[in-house]
Amino acid sequence: MNIQYTRRFLKGFFIATRIFLSYKFMDILGFVLSSERKKRYTGKLHKKNASVIREKAIEMKGVMIKVGQFLSSRIDVLPDEYTEELSQLQDQVPPHDFNEIRIQLMNEFNQSPEDIFSSLDKEPIAAASLGQVHRAVLKDGQLAAVKIQYPGIEKIIETDIKMFGILVTIMRGRYGNINLRILHEEFARIVRSELDYIQEGKNAERFRKNFKDDDRIIIPSVKWDFTRERVLTLEFVGGIKISESNTIKSSGIDSKETVNLVAEVYSKMIFIHGFFHGDPHPGNIFVMEGPKLVFVDFGMVQAIPQKLKRDLRTFANSIVERDSARIIDSMERMGFIIEGVDYSALSDVTQSMLDKYRDITPAELKALTIDDISEEMEKVLDIIKYLQIPNNFILLGRTIGILNGLSFSLNPEINIIEIGKPYIKEFLKGSREEQIEHLLIDIREKVLKLWELPSQLHEFLSKANRGELSLKLAKSEMQEITGQSKSMQKVMMLVILTVTTAASSLFFIALGNNTMSLITAGGAVILGLLSVFRLMRS
Repeated sequence: MNIQYTRRFLKGFFIATRIFLSYKFMDILGFVLSSERKKRYTGKLHKKNASVIREKAIEMKGVMIKVGQFLSSRIDVLPDEYTEELSQLQDQVPPHDFNEIRIQLMNEFNQSPEDIFSSLDKEPIAAASLGQVHRAVLKDGQLAAVKIQYPGIEKIIETDIKMFGILVTIMRGRYGNINLRILHEEFARIVRSELDYIQEGKNAERFRKNFKDDDRIIIPSVKWDFTRERVLTLEFVGGIKISESNTIKSSGIDSKETVNLVAEVYSKMIFIHGFFHGDPHPGNIFVMEGPKLVFVDFGMVQAIPQKLKRDLRTFANSIVERDSARIIDSMERMGFIIEGVDYSALSDVTQSMLDKYRDITPAELKALTIDDISEEMEKVLDIIKYLQIPNNFILLGRTIGILNGLSFSLNPEINIIEIGKPYIKEFLKGSREEQIEHLLIDIREKVLKLWELPSQLHEFLSKANRGELSLKLAKSEMQEITGQSKSMQKVMMLVILTVTTAASSLFFIALGNNTMSLITAGGAVILGLLSVFRLMRS
């Protein structure tokens, strides 16, 4: 590590240490401050430290800006003072000197920009944390947007990643119940992946393929002859920034249709394609007459693996079925539950919330009192410390949050979640294979319950004979049990008939009577299917 990067490392380390010690000092003051004064002091300290991070990120540039932007999305980790202050970094990235950009181009293409392009604007049209975009004209006269990575940014990134790694080690890898090592690894993965402009070009082509049949969505084509690992050249496409609502409306573009299109596109990305644009800030989405949407900058994307899709569907269907055990199991597989959780308490709260709120009507929800909500929140707060939001869902939540803000500025009357409902329903159905698998699991569980019924009934009767039985049932519950009992009796009768008929078929085979053996075998099949049908209905 040369002297330049050593200084950067020490500077970043000093800033982080200063912030860390400020909180340690606050902990000491907490012994003499009242809870109210400590709360106010903590809020001011959060805001002050967040401001320091934002200012130093702009001063140091490079990956420090990316760090601030990344942290601004960690709503599950950072206080509001941090996320509000650091979100300003989206619009405060200073551009690099053009001479540095020119040198980078020459290194990538082994020739001067004048030999590559007919013209290249010196002033960038956009500046980001890892690179900036310049307007250019290709030799054949086509307009292009050339994204050039800042020289030496890889070393800066590795320096900063190493610095944060040391800080995580000092904090023993945890902050409360938060696993900082996982956050550090995820941040490193995201930033490093954004350095590969070849991959970003492939991401753009994947989006272009996904929306090839929809002329309302414009994904610029990749100019591969003018693209390298640190230079990405795309077709130049104009438009109005999606955040410029007044300009959109004054241009005669229907803002309501624009919001509908945004919600529809992202619903398809998330629920149908399983591959979404994860950075929909105003500089990355433009609106054209139609309305049409233009997407640019494909470095931050998120693929939703098949396994995660299956877990999400299991989670949603488990809520419908009021199966708290399966809800918790799917949450654990998706990474929501951290080590040390009290599964029994979590199951109790989950079941309580399902029973109380799953079928609640809007009128009943409106009638809830503050005391009702407080009582439930006390239960949840005891458990929430064992939960975390996985990084996949943070990016998804951040994306939906940004879209909701943009949509509100265009048309406050529209709910983008409502627009996405048809796609959500289609997603929850899953593939035919998953539906069959879910049906087979359901049948297996019901058969197992049926198999256990005689032993449970024996235990029930034994307790009754010994006078140890105690029941407390509402009238509705008693009616439900009676109905289920009658239904199960019919199922048991069909099962007995099925077994008897199947045995008869074997008997006729032994006698050599093929006609009767076929008839009884067919009857056994029909009775078996009826048994399954009745079992599913019960």
